[in-house]
Amino acid sequence: MPRAMVHRAAVAEVFLTDSRPTPGREETFDVAAQLPRAHIIGETAGAHDFLLLLEVIRQSGVYIAHRYEDVPLEESFIFRGLRTRLTDLTAVRTGDRPAEAVVTLTCLPQRKRNGRVQALDFTGSLAIDGEQAISIDGGLAFFSKPVYQALRTRQRAGVEGTGSLVPEYVRADPSTVGRRNPYNVVITQPLSAGDSAMASMVVADQSHPHLFDHRLDHIPGNLLLEAARQLATGAVAHLHGIAPDGLQVVSVDVDFREFAELDLPTRAVARVEQLRHDETLGTLVVPVVVDFEQRDRTVASLKLEVAQ
Repeated sequence: MPRAMVHRAAVAEVFLTDSRPTPGREETFDVAAQLPRAHIIGETAGAHDFLLLLEVIRQSGVYIAHRYEDVPLEESFIFRGLRTRLTDLTAVRTGDRPAEAVVTLTCLPQRKRNGRVQALDFTGSLAIDGEQAISIDGGLAFFSKPVYQALRTRQRAGVEGTGSLVPEYVRADPSTVGRRNPYNVVITQPLSAGDSAMASMVVADQSHPHLFDHRLDHIPGNLLLEAARQLATGAVAHLHGIAPDGLQVVSVDVDFREFAELDLPTRAVARVEQLRHDETLGTLVVPVVVDFEQRDRTVASLKLEVAQ
C-alpha cells in the first residue's frame, strides 16, 4: 500500500498489502496485512504485539477512509474512540513465518450536506491466519487543514510562551513493565499512588522510529496506548505478584478527550480492579483504568484488561 494512504513515512511501517469490498456486504471492506516476525515494538514473547495489532487496525481504518470513502489525503484524522477485545488467545500466537491478517470493517460514514465525509464509525474484526482474533469498534473524525489548525490553536492557548519544559525523565526498568528493549519503554518507574493505584510520567522520545514515524504536533495516540499497556502491566505485576513478561492486554477501550501536548508533562495513573474470570478466553483477567493528565486535566482515559 502507498505510505500516504496510511499516514506513514517509512515503507517498513506499512503493514497493509491489499484490500477489497467484502462480497455481498454493503459498506464493508476486507483489508489484508502481513504481521512481521521481527519489529522494533514486537517484544511480546510468543505472541503478536498488542501495539502492532492496534497499528494494523488503525492503518485499515485510515486506508478505507481514503480509498473507499473519498476522504482527501490532506485532511487530518482524529480517533474519536477505539474498542478492541481479544476473542482467542491462541490466535495471536506467533509461528515460524510472517502471519497473514485480514481486518474486516463495516463502516457508517457521516456526511455533510455537500456529501463530504466528516466522520466514520466502524465495527468488525481482525483475523490472523484465518482465525478470528480481535473484535473491533471505533470511530474517526476528519478535519480540513484550516479547521484542524483552529482546533490546535484553541487548545494551545495558554501553553505557548509559558516556558514550560518537560524534564528528561529516567525510563522504567524494562523488566518491570513487560518490555525487553529500553528504547521501547515510554514511562518512568511506576510508583504507588494510593490503594490499588500506581503512577508514572510519560516519556515521549521523538526519535523513536515507530512511535514518531513522522513529525507530529502532539503526543500520538499509539504512544499513549503503549504507555497505558506498560503502566497497567507494571501495576498488575506489582499488586498481584505476577511476572510482567507473562502479562498480555486482552481488551482496550480508548477515550481520547484532548490532544496531549509534547511540551507539557504527562502523568499517567493506573487504578487496578479485582481479578475476574473471562468466560470467552477461559482465563483470569484484571481490569485497569489508566488516566493521562496534563495541567490537572484528563486528556485521555483508557480501560484495559490484562491476562496472564
